[in-house]
Amino acid sequence: MKKNIYVVLACLLVFVSCGKTNDPVSTVKNEVKVKVYNTATWNQATNKMDTVVGATVYLISDSLKSTAKTDNNGIATFSGVKEKNYYIVASDGNLSNLINTVIVNNITTGYLISGVYTSQADIDSSARNSNAVVGGLKIVDENGDGQISHNDYVQGIYLKFDFQYKDVNGDGVIDVKDLVNGNLIKLDNVVGVSAFIGK
Repeated sequence: MKKNIYVVLACLLVFVSCGKTNDPVSTVKNEVKVKVYNTATWNQATNKMDTVVGATVYLISDSLKSTAKTDNNGIATFSGVKEKNYYIVASDGNLSNLINTVIVNNITTGYLISGVYTSQADIDSSARNSNAVVGGLKIVDENGDGQISHNDYVQGIYLKFDFQYKDVNGDGVIDVKDLVNGNLIKLDNVVGVSAFIGK
């Protein structure tokens, strides 16, 4: 009789524990939102440019390549993003955020566009670029040497995506003191990125 009671209790315990989930990922947003701008629409008077509807955005890691289209606000959303390093490439027809691209060992690299040169002062304070003109494509000086060259080629916008956790004890550090039932408490992490496309 005692043995039967233990079996029933064990079955109840398994049933109850199956109904619970200790995985907070299912209720937490881990998203990357990429807003795509068309550099050709830059307006000098307002210093603004239009967003692009229907652009294709790629979120690329060492093991996967996800694709999303921009919505009516020019934003492509990637949900359930894993903790990894990524490159972001955006394109629309013959426009891309990477220009003068080359392919080496199946990897595409090129100059990364960071916007447009908005004034002569902007050109003068930026990395030396022999092609720089007001309204022209502004290129990222990836290696920080003060000049735009082939040494600045990249695979896209670099993004290191980390999960965010709650600082339970409020000491400013996420560590074992913040564990609740043996787990850190995950928080929403929505990262916004701007991509500028041109040719």
